[in-house]
Amino acid sequence: MPVTTPTHPRRPTRRIDTGFLRAFEAAARLGSFTAAAHELSITQSALSRQIQALEAEVGLALFTRDGPRIRLAPAGERLAATLRPLLAALDDTVTALRRGTQRPSVRITTFPSFASLWLMPRLPLFQAEHPEVDIAVEASDRMADLETSGQDVALRLVHPDNPLARTPGTRALFEERIAPVCSPRLQAELQARGGLRKPADLKRATLIADVGSMGTQAGFGQQHIDALSWPGWFATIRQPMVEPQSWLHLNFTHQAVQAALAGMGVAMGQMVLMRHLLADGSLVLPLGEPQASGYVYHLALRSDAMRRPEVAALVQWLQAQLLPDGAGTD
Repeated sequence: MPVTTPTHPRRPTRRIDTGFLRAFEAAARLGSFTAAAHELSITQSALSRQIQALEAEVGLALFTRDGPRIRLAPAGERLAATLRPLLAALDDTVTALRRGTQRPSVRITTFPSFASLWLMPRLPLFQAEHPEVDIAVEASDRMADLETSGQDVALRLVHPDNPLARTPGTRALFEERIAPVCSPRLQAELQARGGLRKPADLKRATLIADVGSMGTQAGFGQQHIDALSWPGWFATIRQPMVEPQSWLHLNFTHQAVQAALAGMGVAMGQMVLMRHLLADGSLVLPLGEPQASGYVYHLALRSDAMRRPEVAALVQWLQAQLLPDGAGTD
């Protein structure tokens, strides 16, 4: 049976000690004293004492405990609803004050393959136009919460049904397309060994499988992994999956691209990431035009980010760079 913290006998006053509010907000948001203590870099016992002191100040229980589990009591729910926007506004104000004495900067978060294969080769173009702006890139499969992480801009590849595609400040750009890619040398070798003109001919090739890209920890789920994989492509073209001569399994998309460039096999290519390699002839499309994947690139913005001219400049530049890829022009 859950045990409710008893009301403390201390007589509450109108003004409370705000020093305990960070501990309460973290515990309320994370649903765990242990996780909150870890986030705040304090011991769990220290955090528990802060919560107890705040409950004494308020004069009511803010959490109910059932063994190791906690949940907000009715008073805690009311306090959390009031506190969250106040702390967010406070953090935003402090950030703005700090920026007033610092160089203009923009923080971007995106998935590693997009960062390494698309963003980094093009970012010098933005730096040449805006040398006064500092850029910080966080490449991670974990999708950051822009309102709490400090990131300004996110570039994401999600299905339109994903709730992230419908969050405020998010705009759809274009749909990703996929197709098998390989080096011209490997294409010539496969043609000499019987041809590479139809999907069934892939049985004579080594297929490169990117098994680690955008895993379930990023919130993509197995459906996303399948959609951009060999089984997903075969399903899209309504052809039976073939058993290749061999498989080459790799963890990351950029590894699959490197393997394809080295002629080690045929990879499943995402066109936005491969466009420059196809344009300069480093890779070719041996089996015809790309197919729609069903997944869409989205640009997400922190709620207050566009008020800053450096963020607005980067967003304008990103859209100018991205939309030609999506439209299929060079």
